[in-house]
Amino acid sequence: MAIRIDPFTLTPGVAGKPYIDCGVADEIIANFKSDESSKYVYKITGLRGSGKSVEYSKVLQTLEKEKDWLVYPLAAEGSGISALISYLSQEDFIDGKTSEISIKTNATTEGKLPIISGKGSVEVTKTFAENTSYYDKKAILAKMIAKANEKKRNVLIMIDDISRTESTVELLSILGTMFNRGRRVYLVVSGLSKNIEEFFTVRKDNESVSKSLSFFRRGDTREIKPLDKFSIVSNYEKYLGVDTMEAKKLYDMTLGYAYAYQVLGSLYFNKEKSETLENLVSDYERILFKSYNLDWPELTDKEQDFIRSFYKGKTGKAKDTKKYMSNPNTYNVYRDRLIDKHFFSANKRGYLEPKLPRFDKFIDIWC
Repeated sequence: MAIRIDPFTLTPGVAGKPYIDCGVADEIIANFKSDESSKYVYKITGLRGSGKSVEYSKVLQTLEKEKDWLVYPLAAEGSGISALISYLSQEDFIDGKTSEISIKTNATTEGKLPIISGKGSVEVTKTFAENTSYYDKKAILAKMIAKANEKKRNVLIMIDDISRTESTVELLSILGTMFNRGRRVYLVVSGLSKNIEEFFTVRKDNESVSKSLSFFRRGDTREIKPLDKFSIVSNYEKYLGVDTMEAKKLYDMTLGYAYAYQVLGSLYFNKEKSETLENLVSDYERILFKSYNLDWPELTDKEQDFIRSFYKGKTGKAKDTKKYMSNPNTYNVYRDRLIDKHFFSANKRGYLEPKLPRFDKFIDIWC
């Protein structure tokens, strides 16, 4: 008996055959490659499971095949600057693999900065003393990127699921200086809106950070919208072998949410012949609710109160939601916050639409 291969996938960042193109990656790639474009920074945002990582991966995999592009995906944790130095040190155009800088003074202190290289270990030795001069890793990175540009290479730095840490702030700050100096360096990040907004929050311990990251704030933001309903129906027909009406029922259960589209497609593909769509609902909800259980605790009490009031109101109209709010005067405040966090869309005046399928049932049962 031949084994049937499920075309749908739940692996983050992997599109699978039933991939539905939302155009975000194509826009980024086109702008980066165009001589007429002056866009160097993109932030891809959306809910968990909206397809951010898929678009991120498409940019990465497309441009790393181009001979004049150096593409370096970095982890959200760890030292991004050190990682970039390690990546760049492996490039053939980085000559002078061993270098040393010495500052003559009466007393010296020695230290070492390791750089990983595919051709063996590289060591930069620094000697400094009371004049506080030193060989800085930021200076090393700046010189390497300049060298890459001299060799007609564009440098693309990518961070998936970004969040604010001392290391990411440090990396973004030095990239800001690169843009000011006209370097051909590009940046693409993906992440939740709240995590990206954290970079622009002024903190008392470092009020200068917000100013140094102004380039990051002004960079283009692209929100991953719900998948096209006609494409979902077409793919369900193609990959599940169902008729249009059955495919439409499947779409209605997903609300265009990318993760739900893949989950339901996979469940339907693997169902027994005797099972119906109704038989899949419990497993479908169970898988979605595990994801929602990550989103819900990150909301404030008042945001949670707004969402409960929205579902109690049933219609999505502002007046019906306000009936159940503890403080109806705050409706606009929390409406805007939850739109920014991608829980709702507001395509009609005075009316909200939910983006997460079965979220009302999740709240009824677990919240």
